[in-house]
Amino acid sequence: MEPNEPVTDNRPEWLKALTDKSWNLELIISGAAIFLANYLPDAVDNLLKYYLQNWVMDEDFTKITLPLLAFSFMKVVAWVLIFTFVVHFVMRAFWAGAVGLHAVYTDGIRYEQLPWMTDFSREQSRERFGTLADYILRLDRLANQIFSVAFLIALTSMGISFGYLLVFSIINVVPVYVGKDIGKWISGVFLIMVSIMALLPMVMQSLMRSPTWSAKPWVQNLAKWTMQKAGFILMPFIYKPLTYLNLTFNSQIPKKRLLRNMFLCFGVFFSFVVFTFVTTLTQLSGRNIIQNRQFYASQRNEHTLSSGVYDNLRSQSDRLPPVSIPTEVVEGPFLRVFVDYPKLLDAAISQHCQTPHWPDSLSKQQRRFRSDSVHISCLDAFFKLKINDSLMVHPDWMFHEHPVAGSPGLVAYLPSKTFKPGKNKLLVEVPSSSKPDSLRVYGELYFWYEPE
Repeated sequence: MEPNEPVTDNRPEWLKALTDKSWNLELIISGAAIFLANYLPDAVDNLLKYYLQNWVMDEDFTKITLPLLAFSFMKVVAWVLIFTFVVHFVMRAFWAGAVGLHAVYTDGIRYEQLPWMTDFSREQSRERFGTLADYILRLDRLANQIFSVAFLIALTSMGISFGYLLVFSIINVVPVYVGKDIGKWISGVFLIMVSIMALLPMVMQSLMRSPTWSAKPWVQNLAKWTMQKAGFILMPFIYKPLTYLNLTFNSQIPKKRLLRNMFLCFGVFFSFVVFTFVTTLTQLSGRNIIQNRQFYASQRNEHTLSSGVYDNLRSQSDRLPPVSIPTEVVEGPFLRVFVDYPKLLDAAISQHCQTPHWPDSLSKQQRRFRSDSVHISCLDAFFKLKINDSLMVHPDWMFHEHPVAGSPGLVAYLPSKTFKPGKNKLLVEVPSSSKPDSLRVYGELYFWYEPE
C-alpha cells in the first residue's frame, strides 16, 4: 500500500466499536507481558542449570547437543518475545499520542499552510505522507499485527516446548522408573507415534492433491480425521487459537511476500539460536568466543582467577562449579571446601562403590544409616583432594547441600596449618571413566593464605 493511498476500513461496525474500546486494555496486556517476559531468560538459565545438575548422565557435554539446542531455542524465543512486546507497547503508545493530536487538530495536516516550503515541496509531502487520519489507521493496523505476531510466537513456542518436554520425559525419565530395556522400547514406540502424527498432515495433503488417491474413501476419511484431530493431539489447548492466527496471516498476505518474510525471519531467528548454542557450549567447556583482547586468556586455566569458584565472588545466577570455597583469601584455622555432586557422576561412582544388601531384620532407618556410612566412606576414596600436590588423607567428608545453590555435594574442613604462606593450589581428582586406573581433574582453584 502506498503512503498516499487512502486506507479503507472494511471491519464490521461492532468490531470497530470493540477495537476503539480495547486499545487501552491492549496497552495493559502488552506492559504486563513485558514485565513477565523479563523473567523468561533467567527461567531458561535456571532450567538449564537444573538439567545439567540432575539429568545429565554423561560427562561429555558434546553428547547433549539436542537439549542444548532446545535451551538455545527457548532463550532466543524469550528475548524475541521481550523485543516484540516492547515494540508493540511503544508503537501503541505513539498511536495514542497521534490520536490525541488529531483530536486537538481535527483538520490533520494542512499542507497549504506549511511555512518555509515551496509549492513543489508541499505537493511532494502530500504525496509522501498523506493525511494524519490514514496514518493513524495504518499505525493502528500495524500495532494490531505486531500484537498478533507476539502471541503467534508465544503460542508456537509453547507448543514446541511442550512437545519437546514430553519427548524428553519419555526418553529420559521413563527408563529410570521402568528399567532401561523396557524404557527404551516404550521410548521407541512413542517416538514412532509422534513422528507419524507430525508427518501425517503433510502426507495427507500430498495425497489429496492426487486425483487417484483423493477419490479413495479411506483417504478422504483419514485426511478429514488428520485435519480435525492431529493438531489437537500434538498441541492440545493451543492448537485452535494458533490455527486462527496462522490461517488469517496466510490468507491475507500474498504468497510471495509471505514466503520471503518467513525465510527471512527463520534465517535470522535460527542464526541467533546457533550463536546462543555455540556460546553456551564454549562457556561449559571454559572458553570465551567473544573475547577481543589479543593477549588475554582464551580459556580458563591455571593462569586465570575464575570468580565462579569463590562463593563471595560468584553471582547467584551462575552455575555452581565442581569445587568451590567461601573466598579467595583464607583466614582462620579452617578452610571449607565444597565438592558438587551432579547426576553425571553416578555412573563413575557406581563402578567403585556398591551398596551392601542389608538383612531384612534391620529397620529402614537402620539400613539407610548404614548405607550412608558405606557411601561416605567410598566417596572419601573416590574424591582425591590435594593441596599443593600433597594428598589430604581422609579429609572427613560430610554430605552437605550448598546453602545458596541448593545443590547436593560433600563438604570438608581443612586445617590451615598445612597451607603455605601466599598462593596455594587446591585440586580434586576422580577416577577417569575413559581410562581405567587413572585420574582426571574434577576441579581446581587457587587461594591465598597468610598466617596470623
